Amino acid sequence: MLAIIFFQANLSIHLTIMDACGKNVSMHPSKMDRNRTPYNIEDKVESFHWWFVVRRKLLRSVLSSMKAFQNRIALEVGCGTGANLRVLESAGVVGIGLDQSVYALNLIKKKENHPLLVGDLINLPIKANSLGLIIAMDVFEHLEHDEKGISECYRVLNNGGKLFLTVPAFKCLWGIQDEVTGHKRRYTMKEIKNRLRQKGFIILRASFFNFLLFFPILMGRQVIRFLGLRIESENKLNHPLANIIFKTIFSLEPCLLRYISFPFGVSIFCVAKKE
Repeated sequence: MLAIIFFQANLSIHLTIMDACGKNVSMHPSKMDRNRTPYNIEDKVESFHWWFVVRRKLLRSVLSSMKAFQNRIALEVGCGTGANLRVLESAGVVGIGLDQSVYALNLIKKKENHPLLVGDLINLPIKANSLGLIIAMDVFEHLEHDEKGISECYRVLNNGGKLFLTVPAFKCLWGIQDEVTGHKRRYTMKEIKNRLRQKGFIILRASFFNFLLFFPILMGRQVIRFLGLRIESENKLNHPLANIIFKTIFSLEPCLLRYISFPFGVSIFCVAKKE
């Protein structure tokens, strides 16, 4: 039986897409939640940290170009502590949050009332051809076999359904944040496009982002590596003044990305369509 928790609002609508029986989902909360530190840190800083704030602006910008999705159902896989679900709600989208971590979902539930699912991206507890939109922000790099996660997204999207994803870029940027959050890889643009196309997706838009801060972040990670600094998370390295500066610079990008694509950056975003 599928494990569903905290599934409340608009139940009659959601049940049309939930495969609540006959789907074996392998979940071991004690293992999934053994490292709660990243979730605790994210929960504390997501409302003001420059990275999370501007990444939400990017999501909001992409959603504004998808007005047809208002009043529709969207699934955010790897929803973490839930900040992106608020963006979906404000855009008029009915957002369902899915995560492997029961602990992370409980952090959401303490703050807000969103439909939530415990589940695994490589075995989504949702019927095929059910959704018009999937959000996967910094999720695929956590998968040992990311192609399985992409296949699952393709399976549950309906014809013409869209996948919006972000992933970290360039191996040279590998740092402590990749390690503490369990990343398996960082991508090149060619790699992520090829993976999507191999599973049947059409690329509608793709660009690097966090372009303006690429070199400061590259230098900062090199310094951390050279000095052998031990920190719980880069999200804790967030002096208020630096946060204001970084947020101001980075906030320019969602506006610029409406008109241009960046040649490199700390991350990549793609909008892909099921053929």
